[in-house]
Amino acid sequence: MANCGWLWSIIWFIILIVFGWPIGFLCAVFFVIFSPCAACCSGCIELINLLERGVKLPLTCAQNMVSGKSMC
Repeated sequence: MANCGWLWSIIWFIILIVFGWPIGFLCAVFFVIFSPCAACCSGCIELINLLERGVKLPLTCAQNMVSGKSMC
């Protein structure tokens, strides 16, 4: 079977544009708003961790795009 890394790179690029950047921007805004609350409210820590993962989503998409990694 032929190497389909370039095909996965195109798919990851589309995921980056359609999902990665919008979710990353939205999570970044909420991360900045809610992160000061984590100092006094221990319940906010899980929310901050979730938002941080959302902020890192464009990085994950870009790394997978460069390596041509499949979704499996």
